[in-house]
Amino acid sequence: MADHLDLRLLSQFLDISRAPTMAAAARKLGLSTSAVSQIVHRLERDLRTALFERSSQGVRLTPAGVVLQEQAQSLLQSEAEMLHELKAYQSQLLPKLRIYVMESVAKYVMPAIVSELRPTVPRLEILSGRSMAYTQEFLRGDFDVLLSSETLDGVPRLDRFSVCSEELIGLAPASVGRERLNLHALAKDLPFIRLGHGSRMDQLIQNYLAKQGLDPPRAIECSSAAPILELVDQGIGWTISSPLSIAYFRPDAARIEHFALPGRAPRRDIWLIVNSGRLLDVPDLIARSSRRSIKQHLATWPEHLTKAISFPDDIAG
Repeated sequence: MADHLDLRLLSQFLDISRAPTMAAAARKLGLSTSAVSQIVHRLERDLRTALFERSSQGVRLTPAGVVLQEQAQSLLQSEAEMLHELKAYQSQLLPKLRIYVMESVAKYVMPAIVSELRPTVPRLEILSGRSMAYTQEFLRGDFDVLLSSETLDGVPRLDRFSVCSEELIGLAPASVGRERLNLHALAKDLPFIRLGHGSRMDQLIQNYLAKQGLDPPRAIECSSAAPILELVDQGIGWTISSPLSIAYFRPDAARIEHFALPGRAPRRDIWLIVNSGRLLDVPDLIARSSRRSIKQHLATWPEHLTKAISFPDDIAG
């Protein structure tokens, strides 16, 4: 059996298989009937199997012929889609880029990313927000670039670029008083307000609290940092959050106290993730511009937030 098939022959075979007679197929292809028979003979010889059953009533596909017809149609459709997609690259090195940016980082990096890429990428699609499905969407190819706290450990053929790392911070209503700003006192006095169950951030905080000997009940749970900070602002509970989220939603500093977490405070790392070898040096370009932009914003933040964010030592931002 042949190792490879001629796509042109497969296309001709499809026309032949769909025609009512060999003569009709010859007319459609602009060939003689004998030439059509030669095409069929060549395919049957290469595949070492009969594709048509011949009888006094004419010809019809054998079971092998039906399989070839279905697979050839799918293969030729894939070829057409591939050629259409590659056509966009004839005039552009990278005609389109699809990027997902996690909510708390978007404000600081999206303008910088767009400014950096617009001269070279004519079509940018950038999505941001809170979604539990965005990692799966990235893995199935809905996005080319993922900017988030996910690392996707264990997934092969991915390149990861460190953007920054942030140490988490405790927040409590200012009415509590600084003498009560310790985890056990807060857990006794007020409910702990959690981020949505199952998120990476929630797991990080849960593991930290367990090491501190605390397991607050899930009395109040929110899907976003914004309502969590609002509830703390209203004196309803306390929480643990990230500097990027706090700066993004700008809670009232007069109504919320920030405090350093005891022991080894948990850290959240922000990563830029792409499929290996797909985008040349563009991922590194995005990571560098994102770091620069975050650093520029740090200059306007309170000191307790800026001190909690660090950047890769080995890469100049």
